[in-house]
Amino acid sequence: MKKSILFLLVAVMFSCKHPGADNSPFNLSDVKKIINDNNKLYRIAFLSGDSAAFVYLHHSQTINMPPDQPLMKGKGPMGAMIKDIPKMGVTDYSVKTTAVYGGPEDVVEEGTYQVYTGAKTLEKGKYIVIWKPEGGKWKIYRSIWNRDSK
Repeated sequence: MKKSILFLLVAVMFSCKHPGADNSPFNLSDVKKIINDNNKLYRIAFLSGDSAAFVYLHHSQTINMPPDQPLMKGKGPMGAMIKDIPKMGVTDYSVKTTAVYGGPEDVVEEGTYQVYTGAKTLEKGKYIVIWKPEGGKWKIYRSIWNRDSK
């Protein structure tokens, strides 16, 4: 199982090239597909607590704004946080992208998410992610998410 996850991660990582890095014109449809692929990788890393795969998806200057916690600057705090997800009994995670817009410098993704423990919804809410190219790949530059009230 770990080998198949690793293979999937490597395959998608190398396919998520930043449109325009090879002088091709920016195409928002291409970036939407990359974001969708990156969200699949995010889910795998999130559920497995794989901090290395998780932080790979983040820009070197990432800033994340989780609910009820201080601002998280850099990849380190996100990597540390993700290690605890499996210990919390999380069994599934899903996102639904509702909008993607922007241009060649950065792209904004809006959506909703749900976190599950078994058949029970542990948390659901909404998010905004700003994706920015770095090293020829689209990375999470800024993110904020908050829970819906129960």
